[in-house]
Amino acid sequence: MAALDRLSAHGIELEVLRAGAGHPVLLLHGMAPLDLAAPVVDLLAAHAKILAPSHPGFGGSPRPAAFDTIYDLVHLYRDVLDHLPDEAVTLLGLSFGGWLAAEIATLGHPRVDALVLWGAALIGLTAEQAIAKGLMFAGNPDTVYRQILEHRERVGPYEHLVLASRSGFMTHQEATAGLARFSKDVLPRLKEL
Repeated sequence: MAALDRLSAHGIELEVLRAGAGHPVLLLHGMAPLDLAAPVVDLLAAHAKILAPSHPGFGGSPRPAAFDTIYDLVHLYRDVLDHLPDEAVTLLGLSFGGWLAAEIATLGHPRVDALVLWGAALIGLTAEQAIAKGLMFAGNPDTVYRQILEHRERVGPYEHLVLASRSGFMTHQEATAGLARFSKDVLPRLKEL
């Protein structure tokens, strides 16, 4: 049965989901931590010992003020790997977690015996490159509006625009304020298109 626990790494207290037994799997989640009741938890736990920390800024894991790049997370999870009692660990990354896992694997770690990337996001792209490709928009309202217009000129109008403001580098209040600001300062201008 899955349970939430705590894990200390790099001086940071992380919330961690633990489930199953057997070969250890360090699971790095995407844009939301794993839910204890998610069917995938039981499916994975039937075959392996799952250790799924919530990234700093997600779930019950606080985000240190000094964390501002993906590489802060990469170094944090390398520290987690250093302190696991297991000799060999499978690294499984989902979506954004796949990007983290790929970066960790690129640097190499003696305990990682296998790498599984599931829907890995933005591998090899800087934030600037992701913005240029229209995969994400970031900045103040005028900048975001300009980015959306430039992308629209390249690929045509959107049928749907999905807003996802939550990231590992924002508190819930910051994410909520960002969505509110987008709704107030950008969305009305997009409706005119």
